[in-house]
Order: sequence, then C-alpha cells, then structure tokens
Amino acid sequence: MDPAAQAAAVVFDHDGTLVDTVGPDFDACAAFCAEFGLPLSQRLWADEICGHPDGLGRLFGTLRSSGRTHEDDTALRKRLEAQWRRAFAPGRVHLLPGVTELLDTLLSHGVRLAVASAADRHWVLRWLRHFEIADRFETVVSGDDVPHRKPHPAVYLEAAARLGVPAGRCVAVEDSRIGVEAARAAGMTVVAVPTAATRHSDYSGAHHVLPGGLPTLGWPLPATG
Repeated sequence: MDPAAQAAAVVFDHDGTLVDTVGPDFDACAAFCAEFGLPLSQRLWADEICGHPDGLGRLFGTLRSSGRTHEDDTALRKRLEAQWRRAFAPGRVHLLPGVTELLDTLLSHGVRLAVASAADRHWVLRWLRHFEIADRFETVVSGDDVPHRKPHPAVYLEAAARLGVPAGRCVAVEDSRIGVEAARAAGMTVVAVPTAATRHSDYSGAHHVLPGGLPTLGWPLPATG
C-alpha cells in the first residue's frame, strides 16, 4: 500500500469503543424503564437514546407519552441516576477486548492517537485513567470542548486539528450510528465496531464494519485521502 494512502492518525470514540460503559448504560436504562413497567429494546435504545444529544429527553418523553408517569425531568433523572450508580459500580465496567494491544500496535507503527467523545470530559478521563491508557493518546476531545455534540462533526474536526493531521488521513473508530455520522461528516474513514448493545444499529454510513471487534482491526489502515 502507498504510505501516503495509509492513515496517519486513529481517533477513537470512548464509550462502547474503548471502554464497555455502553452495556451497563443500557442495563441502567432498561431497569429504569422497568420501574414503570415499560420494556426497553436494545434497538430503540441504540437508535434513539444512546449517544443522542437529546437521548434522555426522548427516553423521558416516551415514558410520559405512554401514560406511565407524570414526573418531570428532574425527578426522572434522579431515578435514572440511582440505576446508573448500580450499573457503574466497581468491577462492572471493563476495557473492551483488544484495546491495549491495538493501541500499542498502532503506536509502534508511528500512528497518532486521539479520543473524540460526546461525553463530559471528567467521565472520559475517569475511565482512561482508571484503565491506565490515557498516556497513549496525544489529545482527548470531549463534548465539553466543542460547541456541538455528535452527530455534528465538531469533536472529530477538533481532534484532527489538535493532532495537525488532515481529517482525510484519519481513521475514526466508532460503535454507534450517531458517532459514525459525526466521523463521516468530518471526512474521516470510519470503522464501526458493534457491541452487544449496539449491534442492531444502522452502520451503513461506515466504510468498514467489524463484527469481531477491535481485535480484527488490521494494519495498515487505509484513509480516504
């Protein structure tokens, strides 16, 4: 492969791509809905709630429109936060398989690494530091650092700008439809890595889909331009 066509940088989403916070998040949302007798499907959660800038508003609106509650957003969020505390208890969150090995392989090839997440900065850094992989990334861009969150491409464009690498020479690794849309809009080559919780998502916007997860992401990585 022509070296000029290879990716110069790989930009990773965080939740569900590096760290398995997505499974516990679905469990928390499902348990929250169960309090009101409302089943929550993984497909609905993955397409309409997970990573969506108005995901919680949609979830709470679904509950109210079903007639199962008249509680306001503040009260509902308090209930959901109790479920989150249980879901994200120590030992329930793990690195996804192959993460450390892949990062080390990419670094050994001189590939620049970054994180681009729609989540709050303190949340992302909490887990990167907990799993001792923060030092492998040159920069971490969170939803706090840009004016618009995914599916807007701002977080990916900011990551490329901080690295000093054209977006067309970057590969983005994502697990959600909204994340795929954001990275594609930024002009990056997009690799989708479905998880158990997001496997029903529409990944038609990705250049590559890896059902086997990160361990099947090979080198060299092609870039769009």
